[in-house]
Amino acid sequence: MIPTDNFFQGENKTHPFFEGWYFKHQIGNNVYAFIPGYSIAENGEKSPFIQVISHEHSEIFYFDSAQLFIEKEHFFIKIGENIFSEKGISLSLTNGNLSIHGTIDYGDFTPIHRTYYAPSIMGPFSYFAFMECYHGILSMKHSLQGELVWNDQPIDFDQGIGYVEKDWGSSFPATYVWAQCNQFETSDARFFFSAAEIPFLGGRFLGIIAVLQIQSEEYRFATYYGAKILSIVQEKDYLVITIKQQQLKLTLAVLQKDGHPLMAPHKGLMNRVIREKASTEIYVTLQKNNETLLEQKGIAAGFEEVDHLHGFTY
Repeated sequence: MIPTDNFFQGENKTHPFFEGWYFKHQIGNNVYAFIPGYSIAENGEKSPFIQVISHEHSEIFYFDSAQLFIEKEHFFIKIGENIFSEKGISLSLTNGNLSIHGTIDYGDFTPIHRTYYAPSIMGPFSYFAFMECYHGILSMKHSLQGELVWNDQPIDFDQGIGYVEKDWGSSFPATYVWAQCNQFETSDARFFFSAAEIPFLGGRFLGIIAVLQIQSEEYRFATYYGAKILSIVQEKDYLVITIKQQQLKLTLAVLQKDGHPLMAPHKGLMNRVIREKASTEIYVTLQKNNETLLEQKGIAAGFEEVDHLHGFTY
């Protein structure tokens, strides 16, 4: 079995393409995320970048193509003097608005369950070469140790929690919802959810992927396992989504807050602006045959909502 999301995807790519990684670090309610990546334009020009998002603001740093180095078969990205890997990150970023320097070391990654049928969160769609966008989850949760100096203020990450995912392809979906949380009130739980309009063989379908890990147990909801969205409703300041898969029912309620702008890819260019809530509240409920297995509030959840999913009014 080849875990299709672990490796460098952009070797020898000359057509519009992007690849980016999402490194999330949180201390309590405070979130500091870094998105290293690159885009390839129609003329084959490669443009590396690092996006920074916190609970306060967002920023993007651009680099020359010669400043990008990615290992082909190991998880190691270097952009300028900045390093991102399975072992941790080392940062040296400065512009007129923001200065970040320091190192954070990672503990062991918590992966998702993989099979030949589902070598990544994309399931069998991992094997198709024509998908608009691919998604990978590299670590649902890991420990942090280290310090960043953020605009001359030291931030200690020794009791922090990390998360890593990635995307690659030609464009982000035109319409999608994404949520992630790995800090809940009492239980050792980790959660990821995304639903998007997926172009496929001349048509479109609503793709669903979700993972809820509770201690050593993993519950996977996905289109390729028969998952369906029953409802999407707005309840005051919360977006509430209910998903059904056989005898399992998953409900998430996300507090919608003003987000910060992020650049997203469209046909290989980072020319689309979306908004991400880096730290919000989420409520996750899992039921099996109407028995509640988990009902928890999560903090420091990430959330993105781009347009409305087809077939739902909310």
